[in-house]
Amino acid sequence: MTVLLFVSAAIVASNVLFFFYRDNFSTHYPVKVVSAALLRAGELPYWNFHDGGGQPLAGNPNTLTFYPDNVLYLFLPPHVAFNLHFLLHLAGGWLAMRALTRSRLAAWIWVLSGVVVSATAFYNRVTAVALVPFAMLAAERRSWPAAGLVFGLLALAGEPVTIVAAGLAAAIVGFRRFPARAVLPAMLLALVIAAPQLVAYSEVAAEVERARGFSAEKALQTSLTPLRIAEIFIWPFSGFLNDRDDVRLFSTLFLGIAALPALFARSRYTVVAIAMLFLATGRFNPLIAWAVETFPAVRIVRYPEKFAMPLIAALVVLIAGLLRRAEPRVRIAAGVLTLAPLVWCAWRALPVDRFDYYEQARMPARRVFRESAIAFTPRNAREEYRYRARTLTPVFGAVAGLRYAGNRSPEGMHSLLSAIVAERIAYAAPAPRLRHLQLLGTDVPGALPQAMVAGTTIPAASLRDAMVLIERGFDIEQAAVVPAAVGVVRSSPDARVVRYEERAQEIDVAVRGHGVLMVNQTYFSVWRAVSDGRDLRTFPINVDRLGVLLPGGETTVNLRFGRRRAFVAATWVLSTLAVAAAALALFVEKLHRRSR
Repeated sequence: MTVLLFVSAAIVASNVLFFFYRDNFSTHYPVKVVSAALLRAGELPYWNFHDGGGQPLAGNPNTLTFYPDNVLYLFLPPHVAFNLHFLLHLAGGWLAMRALTRSRLAAWIWVLSGVVVSATAFYNRVTAVALVPFAMLAAERRSWPAAGLVFGLLALAGEPVTIVAAGLAAAIVGFRRFPARAVLPAMLLALVIAAPQLVAYSEVAAEVERARGFSAEKALQTSLTPLRIAEIFIWPFSGFLNDRDDVRLFSTLFLGIAALPALFARSRYTVVAIAMLFLATGRFNPLIAWAVETFPAVRIVRYPEKFAMPLIAALVVLIAGLLRRAEPRVRIAAGVLTLAPLVWCAWRALPVDRFDYYEQARMPARRVFRESAIAFTPRNAREEYRYRARTLTPVFGAVAGLRYAGNRSPEGMHSLLSAIVAERIAYAAPAPRLRHLQLLGTDVPGALPQAMVAGTTIPAASLRDAMVLIERGFDIEQAAVVPAAVGVVRSSPDARVVRYEERAQEIDVAVRGHGVLMVNQTYFSVWRAVSDGRDLRTFPINVDRLGVLLPGGETTVNLRFGRRRAFVAATWVLSTLAVAAAALALFVEKLHRRSR
């Protein structure tokens, strides 16, 4: 009955409210709306037509394409499924912390803590609210199915730092407790669950901006300052829902003064807390700063502030132990004094708004060029995001059907070629020519069509030569720059695109002899072009657009992104079965513990 009431209340709340802030608004919600439409059409969500001229969808770790609760998008409105994702993980965090500490009070302290409330500004990061304490619980109970499940789900959530942090915390908690023979099956289970995400990402990993890695400065952003560490115990000095003036990842880390004496307890969780605090200080820690500067490979673990999640979880466990040892009156007083300020801060910091301000009517799909800059100075975050929803800034307008050109991926998931073009547009004097090429098929006056046959090709021996040729100028309606290996290809004067169905990626072309098709999608080597059952050659054209070498005559070109689609689909099925099997194993473990 309790579960039924919770689900009913959660669905009602999800219809009315919206977790709008930061990445939720600018990335996650639009992407989940796009993914939901593809899933309902029976398609694997592999390519995002809406962002920056196109970018990988399934291969993007931030999209959670293979996360189990995506099933909600099949039968619920996208915003309801989106909001339920947060509510279910908050409920899961409460249950995991209660099981870990055997304390309802500790469970409430956890879900009301500043780091948890702040995590609801990120669709991917809120998964850690449930999975981090679950990882510690798996170590406590020596359960390899639980460990495999939690780390497999963390991998599907695409958070490398959280995986490292949760793994280190679980290793400390399970040291000399967790059986060594159970480590391998737990790792194998996690890999099976994570397989579809790993395979999909591997197809594009070498070609996206992330492949360049991060600078030491970028990797160490959002390191915890001494003031932010003090916030954990005293008060959120930096304010609420306002990250416009700094680079904070979590708007507040506040937990309460009870965490300070708890930190001095003799416990494995004290070691966890100290280790996480040591790592979270990032650039303010000489040893961490030296390691990041010296070893570029470790820079995948960026934003040290993310270590605050297991830090706070460990402190909550320590607070629960402190209160358990206290006298009843002291326990009640300490509980009230801890919960009261947490409730007030959570009310101030929770990034929830009414969904009415973000609801968008669908419009005919069209490609647009929109600047993301805000045209006015907002008084607060809610006012800013409501304005951005009204003006459909990138990439939020995808929920209404808009497809953006020319914007830069904040996730580093655009191709390296597109990143180079964007940098030249930003810093080079002849940039308007490059910019014009990126606006294919947009509503900008003079923009080229979304698919066209190039009259002739101009070979370039290198990327630099291609840039020079474009910036010097030529008739971009008649010619296109291609790699030297493609050579000079002249299309017949009457060559034309008869039909372009973008959603189905079908293009009817009429051309006498060979020709070159230029398609307004971002080039990746895993694009596949097929005509009459045979593969056609694909290559980058005009630096970062998709080029196809055409056979003669009238033909239909079918484009598909991804060459391992069947394998990814198969691993997705195996991943789903592995999650179900692990859940069943945990249920059997629970029954076994009750029977003892």
